[in-house]
Amino acid sequence: MIQDIGLHQFYNTYALRQPEENDFVYCFQGRNVLLGPEGRLPRYRELAELEGIEYRYLFAIDQAHYFLALSQPPVELAGYTYQSSRAFRDIRPMDRALAGYTAMHLSSWYANNRFCGRCGGKMEVGQVERNMVCPHCGNLVYPRINPAVIVAVTDGDRLLMTKYSEKAHSVHHYVLVAGFVEIGETAEQTVEREVMEEVGLRVKDIRYFKSQPWGCDGNLTLGYFARLDGSEGITLDRDELADAHWFRREEVPVPQDDVSITSEMIHLFAAGREPKWP
Repeated sequence: MIQDIGLHQFYNTYALRQPEENDFVYCFQGRNVLLGPEGRLPRYRELAELEGIEYRYLFAIDQAHYFLALSQPPVELAGYTYQSSRAFRDIRPMDRALAGYTAMHLSSWYANNRFCGRCGGKMEVGQVERNMVCPHCGNLVYPRINPAVIVAVTDGDRLLMTKYSEKAHSVHHYVLVAGFVEIGETAEQTVEREVMEEVGLRVKDIRYFKSQPWGCDGNLTLGYFARLDGSEGITLDRDELADAHWFRREEVPVPQDDVSITSEMIHLFAAGREPKWP
């Protein structure tokens, strides 16, 4: 998964600093990111002569520092093109994928919090910690993290997988049941509700697996395994899903990447290595 970066160290400590010539710079245009051949990021020395760019420090991985470039119109640089942020899924080594998704998370947060939601005043960058500060009313806004669940529903040697409808999502291969935690819910209650809403099934023995940051949507994704409780008959939510199907272990459509917690959970089930219940 993207956070599995081996011996590398990710440092998200906030700092007010200016970029140096070898520092990496992310330039976003909506959900597209400026990349060179093989996913290469521009360095500050390539942008230093361009005018009208504001730089904000993001984080460090080992000794490499990463910045966000804010500019209108968007930065243009010879040898680089704006590509879909889905390119982060294929960038290796994995610490570069983590950097990309986390930079996207912060880029979206900065873009969405230029003005105060309380009084409408123009926000300013925090001087002490990573937040946006309203100088008019004192409102503080911190990076938003949205808890979501991924659920591997099993029935012995079968795994339930779903496929989103075209109007609901841009991903159209088989995945696991997923959804956001809503107000007043525990994550376990979200598991029960999402499975019932999407496929009309009850689950039991809900077991936490692990979590993952997922910056493209600002998520903290919580992975769970759960067992079918009762009838196996699927009632599909056709607003969200195009299909839902029980796959036997040997038939499971295994993802080709190792980026997401969804992929890891599917791989574990297909290999017979999912968490076991007593």
